[in-house]
Order: sequence, then C-alpha cells, then structure tokens
Amino acid sequence: MGQPDVRSLLVSGPLANVSLCYRNRAYIADRVFPIIDSPSPETRIGRYLKSDWFRDEAAIRAPGTRSARGGYKIDTVAIKATEYAFAKEVTEEDRQLATLPNTPPLQPEQDAIEFCTMKIDLKKERRVAEVVFTSTWSDLPGGEDAQGRWAAGAGNTFIRDVETAIDRIESNTGFRPNALMLSSNTLKELKMETTVLERIKYTQRGIISAELIAALFDLDEVLIGGAIYSGAQEKKDGSDFTAARIWEKNAGKGAAFLFYRPGVPGLKTPSAGYQVRVLYPSGLARSTRVWNEPAENQDVYEVKENVCIIQTGPDLGYLWYNTIAS
Repeated sequence: MGQPDVRSLLVSGPLANVSLCYRNRAYIADRVFPIIDSPSPETRIGRYLKSDWFRDEAAIRAPGTRSARGGYKIDTVAIKATEYAFAKEVTEEDRQLATLPNTPPLQPEQDAIEFCTMKIDLKKERRVAEVVFTSTWSDLPGGEDAQGRWAAGAGNTFIRDVETAIDRIESNTGFRPNALMLSSNTLKELKMETTVLERIKYTQRGIISAELIAALFDLDEVLIGGAIYSGAQEKKDGSDFTAARIWEKNAGKGAAFLFYRPGVPGLKTPSAGYQVRVLYPSGLARSTRVWNEPAENQDVYEVKENVCIIQTGPDLGYLWYNTIAS
C-alpha cells in the first residue's frame, strides 16, 4: 500500500541559532608593541642615547676640587600616524529580509561592524609583523636564519639559540628580554622536541605549552602567532582563499622573535617597538560611524583607527626565521 513520504515534503529552513563564520580567533599585535595614546598624528618620542648612561665616569674628588662632570645627549624618534578604515553597506532590503521567517540568522548591522572591525585588526596584525620581519634587530640585518634547526629531531638548537639571544640583548642594553613570539608551526615542532621535553618532564603537566616555555627562559609571556590571511583576489564563486601565515617571514618555515617590552609605557622606558595611537574627538581609540546613502537606500558602517607602528629599540629584539625548515 502506498504511503505519503512526509519527510520529502518538508521544507527546510535555516537554523535560527547556528551559523558558520571563519575568522582569526586571536591577534597578538597589541601584546608585541605596547600602545601609547597621543593627541596628535605627528609627534616625537624623546630618546636618551644609550652610550652616555653606561659610561663609567665617576672619579675620586680630592678636597677643594670639583667633581668629575659629564652630560648626556637626547634625540627624537619621529612619529607619523596613518589612518586605516573599512566600511560595509547595509541596504534597507537586507535589513527587512533579515526579519522574515525562515531566513538565515543574520544581524546586518552587527555583522557589518564586526566585519569592519576584523579588517582593521587584520591590517594591524600584518603591519606589526611587517615591522618585525623587515627591521634590523641586535645588529643582525633581516634576522638570523635558524636553518630549520628548531624542528623536532637530533641537533635541535632552540634552547641554546634563545639563551644566546637573551645574553646578547641583556649585555648590549642592560635589559633582559621578557617576551617571545613563536609562530604556531614552530610551537608544534617544539612540542615534539626531546631536548625541551627533557627540561620540563618533572613539571606538573609535563606537556610543552607557551606558559612552560616562558618559565623555561624566565620570560613574562610567550605569544603564539597563529593568525592567517588570504592573498587571493575575490571571485564570484567564493573559491578565492589562499591561506598565508602572518607571523612567518618565509611561508611554511616558521619564525620567532625575542624582545623586551615594558609593562606600561612611560618616561625613560624603552621598548623594541611602540604603537602610537591617535585618539578621536570622542576619546576613543577607534571610531565607528554610520551614514545614510539615500540614493542607494542603504546605511554605511565604518570602522577606522589612526596609529603609527614603529621600531624604537633595535637592540631590544632578536629575530629568527626558517626555524623549522631551511
């Protein structure tokens, strides 16, 4: 006896509480170079020249004579902030359709602001990484080629290389570096490296993590650079994704950056780099605004940020590239 196939007659609509979106879960730019808020897009940071403060010039003063004297020199680091912005349209038709039954769980206004904010975050992450990878650190133009020797296996030089770099920065500046950036694929290799496992095998967890690596070298923090971006041009069918890791100098070969950063920027406070951020009249670091375009029957949502990202202490950083492959 024939029976109706009720299942085949059902009209499926989208779930009201589930949707899918790919995006970076974490950015580290603001934890690499500290932020200084400034009222002006063009300003300068005063810099005391290092050599004067380390010169041993104090001498015995004989009775009736003057003390040994000296002085110090100051120059400035020029700051020029650049505003980056991104905008997304929300049509009145989209706004109305989003409220109809059986439509995807879209929130056009909130989605537009989140989309624009993500674009600004992504741009900043790439700008900070570019400063790290294109600058000269600790008298090594372009960084040191680790020649893949941090990959898991015999002859791994990770611990020795980091200790050497700590000594170089400290001996040249008087400051001990307190942070280390590892690309996520570098951390993956270190998790399988026996020399590192041997050093932490008696810890409570016995599993290599960013926190244990920080403890191994007495650092405040180990940052994991895992953010990616796509360099492909947009296509109509959506097949326009080509992943690239932001925190690598050479694709697929890993990178690491050891550096000093202060807990709080202040007077006589050096740092490998700074972000000088210009506040908007509202007092906020980022501006989010919306305006109407009547002819197109749409609103436009915009997010923008005005910031200068600059190296300020070349001798307070040490860069490695090709950490896991030569």
